[in-house]
Amino acid sequence: MENRDKATGVENILIIRLDAIGDMILTSGFIREVRANFPSARITLVCSPRVRPVVELCPYINRLLTFDIQTLDRNIPTMQETLADFCKENFGQEKISIAFSPQWGSDNLPALLMARLSDARERIGYGSYPYAAWLDDPPPQVAALDNFLLTKNIVTPRNVVSEADKTFYLLEAVGLAVNRRHMELFFGEEDFSRAKDMLRNVPPTCKKVLLGIGAGGESRKYPADKYLVALKELVKKNLVFVIVGGKAELNDANFIERNMPHGKVLNLVGKTTLRETEAVISQADFYIGNDSGVMHMAAAAQVPVLALYREAQDKEEILPGIFSEFRRFPPLQTQAVILRPDRQLADCERRGRIYGWCHHAEAHCITKIPPQGIVAAFETLESIVNSKE
Repeated sequence: MENRDKATGVENILIIRLDAIGDMILTSGFIREVRANFPSARITLVCSPRVRPVVELCPYINRLLTFDIQTLDRNIPTMQETLADFCKENFGQEKISIAFSPQWGSDNLPALLMARLSDARERIGYGSYPYAAWLDDPPPQVAALDNFLLTKNIVTPRNVVSEADKTFYLLEAVGLAVNRRHMELFFGEEDFSRAKDMLRNVPPTCKKVLLGIGAGGESRKYPADKYLVALKELVKKNLVFVIVGGKAELNDANFIERNMPHGKVLNLVGKTTLRETEAVISQADFYIGNDSGVMHMAAAAQVPVLALYREAQDKEEILPGIFSEFRRFPPLQTQAVILRPDRQLADCERRGRIYGWCHHAEAHCITKIPPQGIVAAFETLESIVNSKE
């Protein structure tokens, strides 16, 4: 993009991000930097319905639309027809100057098609095969598709690994400025007040530890009974554990609450909106939990993080920009201690490469992390935080 186009001649910008909550948290800085580069443009963000509350109060956009890819037929002609109808309804009366598709990975075809069907003059993003720096160049037919969908198909170099850095690189690759690289949460005074009310009975002498027992997949969830072993040791400290999450976490949260001393667990699972969850997190002193959207919320709020990943330590350097869950989705902008299994369990060890390195649908490799490791890691995190104060 030529310098003269950075702030002039751009009236309408479209940003498409159709995946999960954590991904949107990691895109919050990108949205801010788009606004900084185009202060007068009208910016439209398209996200999934579940993510909408996270960005409803974002001050950097003018319009928020939702599109649910979970209901999208994966038959390409049908997918294209559905997306064409969406674009005609929402963008038919305006000319899109630039469409950004910052999602990196081979599951981003709906976003790429939406960018193309928006009829944007420039379409900037990562194609359906963004791995050229790590693997062989894409097959000719894939390259042709991506060049049809995008006017600028960006490929990241190997030193750009984390997903947040990939969003910023997308701007830098086309000559736009990135002045600040932090993530943001967008909740309001009412959300904060509601969260403060929920936490009112936590004694002021107690540290509030946000317990994130959920995750986007079962194999990323550390078992509740193992968490309980660690919590029963940690509860000897002056801590109260605050559990947040959705319906999927309710049974585990109730199990932990029943088996912990009275008054040491505040179970807020199913009782908060997403923005209230962010506001609760912003008032926590520590986070302990899985690699999840809640973890990225805590990191964005600069809450010190103790995070558990399923990825074996000895696999971290094998094409990390593709397969490393820890390297691609680390907790950013906060003090952090990370726990991972030292090696895969035997049956996963015998199998091939896969994102996150665990081949099971249920909790498997992550179970190699001992509860005593959580206790020791929390004490390390406490020491790091105390040394900074």
